[in-house]
Amino acid sequence: MTTSSTNGFRRQRFTEDDGTDYARIFSAEYNGRDLGSETFVTEGTRYEYTIVGDDDVTLRTMRAEGGRRGGVIGARTDHVVFWLTKGRLEIHFADRTRVIDTGTPYIASASEAYRFESSDTVYNGLHLADAFLRAVGRELGYRLPDGPLLFDQQDAAVAQREPLRRLVQDLAPALLDERVVGSMRTALNRRLAVVVLDTFPLRNRGEDEPVANRLRDAIRYIEAHAGDRPSVPEIADACGLSQRGLQDVFARTLGTTPNRFLRDHRLDCVRRELLRAAGDDGVTPVARRWGFTNPGRFAAAYRERFGEDPAATLRGSRAARPESGRTSWRVRRALAHIEAHAGDDLTVEQIAAAAGVRPRRLQQLFQEECGRSPMTIVRAVRDAAAVRDAAAVRSTAAGIGRSA
Repeated sequence: MTTSSTNGFRRQRFTEDDGTDYARIFSAEYNGRDLGSETFVTEGTRYEYTIVGDDDVTLRTMRAEGGRRGGVIGARTDHVVFWLTKGRLEIHFADRTRVIDTGTPYIASASEAYRFESSDTVYNGLHLADAFLRAVGRELGYRLPDGPLLFDQQDAAVAQREPLRRLVQDLAPALLDERVVGSMRTALNRRLAVVVLDTFPLRNRGEDEPVANRLRDAIRYIEAHAGDRPSVPEIADACGLSQRGLQDVFARTLGTTPNRFLRDHRLDCVRRELLRAAGDDGVTPVARRWGFTNPGRFAAAYRERFGEDPAATLRGSRAARPESGRTSWRVRRALAHIEAHAGDDLTVEQIAAAAGVRPRRLQQLFQEECGRSPMTIVRAVRDAAAVRDAAAVRSTAAGIGRSA
């Protein structure tokens, strides 16, 4: 274990090799109890737990591989936003059960206790102190309840943009630097807290509509009317925000303006059509369908966003898709890796490495070309293999029966 502290900053690492009992970490950091010895401390289980941050915000990573865990996480003083990059987690509340798969952001409110079961998980988390989150909420002018802050999960329209994960990645070098303390660290922590408050709806705000829901409505309106190029006043009116409020929430959470977001979405729609290359349309008719009437400006914007001319995208798409294959060579390489290793514990990172792209780019390519995420396809391949195996067993059994 290594520890350093400066103005509340700490950096800690625990592993099964340093003699630290995992149950002690679980109890101290998560108010945990009922950690079943038969679930986690099985032979071959490995774990590594890291904590970096201060009293307001910490980044955490947990690798628990080779065994299962289960227990109760009690009410805490911090809210936890986390992503699984490997494995599967079940969370059992008094009135509901949630299954967490890889890649999906999830928030666990500080005041809620729950039982969990997990297997072979790798977890990245962001812990935000309740008092700090409330202070930031008051600065934003949010109407916060006197009682517990209870969060709902991000809407899919927001979650697929990954606003919080992108911000964590951007800020990671500074967040992990123990020299960044005091007001500088507080400013970084505040940026993270703002995105959490803007993108995870609060349940108990009375009749006050959470900003997260208004952001969701703005994104959905843009997606539904992208080809019509709605104005900022139209988008603001559709989601119930002022124009200034709309500009502010897009800047805080997505790092862009509504107009830029709309333009980028229209470009994404054009690219999706070009990649699928359905029919004989050239670039110009597709661009016009999405409101691009100036070919020169469109081509320049497309090159800026995707690093190639739209005509090159179309040519490459058609060349890569004879009769059946409607995927680029990187996606085909990823699919081949999935087929060859479906029985293994695949992660998005492993598939992306096999395809020669970064995980986030792999996710984008699969959505654009397949309409599904890589892990959804992994599950589909496994299900198909299970069906084939079952059919083979039945066929073998029938053959044995006939020969007998």
